[in-house]
Amino acid sequence: MISADSLYRKLRFPFKFTHAAFRFPVANAHARQYQVLSPEQTVDLLLSNDKLSISRYGDGELEMTLFKNIGFQAFDERLSIRLKEILRRGSQLNNPCLLCLPDAFRGTGNMRFGSALFWFFHKAFYFRHYEALLKKNYLYGNTSVTRPYHDYKDKQQATRIFTKFKQLFHDKKILIVEGSGTRLGIGNDLLAGARDIKRITTLNRNAFSVYNDLYSSVLAHARDYDMVLMSLGPTATVLAYDLSQHGIRCIDTGHIDIEYEWMRSAARDKVQVAGKNVNEVGMLLSDTSRDADEHYRQQILLHVGLPQDAVLSAMTIHPPMV
Repeated sequence: MISADSLYRKLRFPFKFTHAAFRFPVANAHARQYQVLSPEQTVDLLLSNDKLSISRYGDGELEMTLFKNIGFQAFDERLSIRLKEILRRGSQLNNPCLLCLPDAFRGTGNMRFGSALFWFFHKAFYFRHYEALLKKNYLYGNTSVTRPYHDYKDKQQATRIFTKFKQLFHDKKILIVEGSGTRLGIGNDLLAGARDIKRITTLNRNAFSVYNDLYSSVLAHARDYDMVLMSLGPTATVLAYDLSQHGIRCIDTGHIDIEYEWMRSAARDKVQVAGKNVNEVGMLLSDTSRDADEHYRQQILLHVGLPQDAVLSAMTIHPPMV
């Protein structure tokens, strides 16, 4: 027997699709008015400008300017304010941080069906709510520069982009800022050419709740490194921008490590990667679990934040306004 919930979902989709179909042409035309580099052009720009940082807005960050919970970050009004503020202020001339928008704003013809359908609905229902934050005279980077594999039909794009990222990381002293269990570059050769790697770890859920402490800790160490890689969801979007204003080169890398793992294994779907957080398949390791990899543990300078059961007590911290 079909449950009421199952029946509702089956009946709801045709109405939702029809509604989106009416909205989409206008929303898509508006989205295409904004200039967004390709993923490969974005990594080329990083290679050609050794001072440039990037701060990336995906669907989660854009929807969080309105109201959005994602798997590892509950909606936080202060985070929403900062995300909106950076979109407004970050497009100023000569800003050392390049703001990035989704590749889907350029179009979805090169995307797999599921990804194209997702962006069909997103643009139809959400784009008009945050469009006022965007600037038509600004050349945005591409958020998918660190997500070039899963969503695309052409898998050779990912091969080229990851090769260029390896060039970017070669012989560099790198500081990684990541949530517990992210383990960026562990178990693969993405960072194999780096001269030195150290890490600051923090909460893998609701990291923005400890933003002040995280900001201060990274600022205290970052000048000793050539670049800071950040894999921390919307918190990285804000942190990369804030630190770049102090002359610190920050790359908001997002899911780059997981995308690289999927490319190496020729994964067709979003799958778990052993020993790593993969939010999109519901895999988040415990903040309190002890990593058995001694090499990885030796790379960790410090951990910022409280155990998960104490996160709520840290919510009184206020982010710096730069």
